[in-house]
Parts: sequence; C-alpha cells; structure tokens
Amino acid sequence: MLNIKSARLPIALVLMLCATAAQAVTIEEVEERMVEAEQFRVVEFSPGNYARARQALDDAKNQIASGNNEKAGSSLDESASYIEKAMKTSQMLTTRLPQLVESRDRMQMAAPEHQRADLAERAERDFGRVVEAVEDDDMAKAEAQAKLARVTLHAAQSVAAREQYARPISKGIAAARKVHARKYSPNALNASISAQREIETLIKNDPDAQVKMHAASKRGEISAERAMRIAALGERLNRNPAEIEAMVNEEEARFLLLGKYLGIDLSNAKNAEEQARMLQQAIEEMENSYRQQLRDSDNNIEELSGKLAKYEGELSKYQTDLASMEELRRKLQIKRDAEAKIKRLTKLFDPQDVEILLTPDADVILRMKNLNFRSGSAVIPPDTYSMLDHATESMVLFADRAVRIEGHTDAVGANDYNQKLSERRAEAVKFYLMEKMQEERTVEAAGFGEEKPIANNETAKGREKNRRIDIVLLVPRL
Repeated sequence: MLNIKSARLPIALVLMLCATAAQAVTIEEVEERMVEAEQFRVVEFSPGNYARARQALDDAKNQIASGNNEKAGSSLDESASYIEKAMKTSQMLTTRLPQLVESRDRMQMAAPEHQRADLAERAERDFGRVVEAVEDDDMAKAEAQAKLARVTLHAAQSVAAREQYARPISKGIAAARKVHARKYSPNALNASISAQREIETLIKNDPDAQVKMHAASKRGEISAERAMRIAALGERLNRNPAEIEAMVNEEEARFLLLGKYLGIDLSNAKNAEEQARMLQQAIEEMENSYRQQLRDSDNNIEELSGKLAKYEGELSKYQTDLASMEELRRKLQIKRDAEAKIKRLTKLFDPQDVEILLTPDADVILRMKNLNFRSGSAVIPPDTYSMLDHATESMVLFADRAVRIEGHTDAVGANDYNQKLSERRAEAVKFYLMEKMQEERTVEAAGFGEEKPIANNETAKGREKNRRIDIVLLVPRL
C-alpha cells in the first residue's frame, strides 16, 4: 500500500484528471492560447484583460482542486474570453498606432546608459494611457492620448539618440582637433563634422530615423578616426622629415610584392604612377586571356553546331540539345562561382545568426535567424546592425545580382495581419541596407506572411524558425 507522500501526483496531472469532458475548454487549451497571446505582447498592450484572464485561470485551477468542476468550466470560459479580448486589443494597437508602438520600441531598445530615466518613465506612463483607452475600445481617446505620448517618447528618443549617435562623433572631432587635424586633414575632419550636423538635424526633425542616425554616426566616426590618423602622421613627419623616405620605400615594397604575385617585375618602374599602370596592364592581360578562353569555347560550340547541321532531320533536335548544354554550362559556372564566394561569406557570419543557402538555381539566401523583431513591430533591434552590415558586404561580393528582401511570419494571428507585418519588416531591412550601401542597387522587398513556412507551426521552435528575414541574392537571368 502506498503512503500519502509517495501517492502524490503532479499538480498538472491532478488538474487534467479532474477536468470533466463536459467543459467547453480545457486548462491545457487555455494555457496554450495564453502563451500565443503573450507572443503578441498582451502583457504590454492589454494588461487589464491579460490580468483578468490569468485570475480566471487560477480560479479554475483552485475550483478543480476543490472538486467544483461546474464553476471551473465557467472560469475557464471566462479566461478564454479575456485572452481573446487581449489579443484583439493588442492587434488593434499595433495596427492602428504602429508608429507609436515602434517609437516606444526604439526608446526601450536604447542602452540604459543612453537613456534619461525620468523621461523614459514619463513616456511609459503616457503610453499606458493609450493602452487603457484601447482596452476600453475608445479609439478616439486613444488617438488623442497618442499625440501626447509621441511628444514624450520623441523627447526620450532624442536624448538617447544624442548620447548613442552624436556624442561618439563629438569625441572623435575633439580628439582630431587636438592633433591639428584642421591643418593636416581638413577634408576628413569636415566630413565628420557634417555627419554630426546631419544627426542633430535628424534628432530635431525626425527622432524615429534611427537607421539614418546609425549610418551617419558610423560615417562620422570613420572620418574622425581618419582625420586623427592623417594628422598624427603629419605631425610625425613634421618632427622627423627623414621618415618620408622610409614611408615611400615601404609603399614601393608593397607594390613590388603585388607585382611578384601577378608575375611582373615593377622594380624598373620610374615612379608609383608607372607601377600602377603596369599593374593595370597585367590585370587587363589576365582579363583578355580569360575572354579569349571564352571565345575559344564559343568557337568550339559553333564548330560543333556546324557539324550537327550535317545531320538532316536531326538539326532541330541537336540545336536544342546544344542550347541546353550551353545553358547547363552557364549554370554550372555560376554555381561554382557562388560556391567559391559562399566560402568567403562563411567568415563574415556566425552560423548561429545567419544560415547561408544555395538553391538549385544558384540563388544565394542569407537567412537572418537571429534578426528578432518584437511582436507587431518592424523596428530592427540595434544589436543586429552588425549582422546586417555584413549582409551589405555580401551584396558587394555578388555585385552582379539583384537583391530581394523577404519577410516571413509564423501562423499565429490573422493572415492579413501577418502579411502586412511581413511587408513592413522586409521594407525596414531594405531601407537599412540601402542606407548602408549608399549606391545604386536593385533591391526589392516582399512580404509573404505565413505562406512559406520552413518548419512546423504547431510547435514553438517551428514558429520561431518561420519568423525570419531572408536576403536573397538572385542569379542574373538571361
């Protein structure tokens, strides 16, 4: 006979055994739905309904434990109803007031050391009033409160942006001026000052323009560092002019080494310009040799085509086969080229962050596994910027390819909601990449919602995999 201690069952099993078949909803179903609702940030966007759903669920568990199954069923139904209300409120907020939600996300994503606590707290209180109005189904009041909330959110964002994006450039400019950058590297110094002014203008006129601020900040920091490096060199040479000769010798040694790898002797060149011309000529000769190989290959194909023409009645068939062979050769060459470049790409990315795929058609897919947007938001988390920066390097490596940014979601939520959200996220990534590239490039953005899952939407891990951004480097089409 079992003693009481050894006969105890896990509480989840007790609740399951006590639940009656007559209940319209089970505890397991309510808890599963609550997890899905939490993915939609109902704790933030519908806290009242979420709290009531939690309380009703706890009541149901207590009632089942005490044997009152009828009341438990009613409490479970009540909990499920509040969960649905919370989901509806959350989606209403992110659909009707997406800019407000994303402004708050940007503020919250700023590092704590960049924020001013009192402003952030006030912004949260103002945002909470918007949430209360949406929960009360009073959108007119919510939109009025949203105008006030935007003001405090933008004030908090401005402080954080100035600390995060403008201050590093200011420090770089100050350091460059100390080493007399105005004298030795005025262009680089002016470029960093220009970037600083651009950020200040954005902070004043559009605090939400975080991506533009980030891009300008990086440019400004690079220019300031360049100004310091050149100025430091100028000061050094000014103190010891004899170092100029050593620098020239070092530069010439680099040219000679490069020439050696290309099979040419640059030692007899009169100056650096002549060395550069010799290098350019060697490269052009290599390109011409490659083109000649292609022409020879084309001539062989043409000769084969002529021989095939001798076979009357079979000409059409052989020409078709020949065209297929030529297309196959082209695809094989493109695939080999892509495979070689992918080897270089693997050094850029952590495999935990980005998966690199090569399709049968030789399209290259950069699957951004750790580009985790907040639910209902298209704000790119700042801690993933470096990952996207490497993606721009991939675009440079595949310079002849068009780029398609694909947004995908899981199957939680309405189809239309997921479709629009995937489009916004794809556009956000496209905007980031274009800002970073700063050059003409064919880039399109497309949202596919939940249409193209790569894993089972019935599991949490599967849904996580399905929520993704794919950067597709498209093979040039004939």
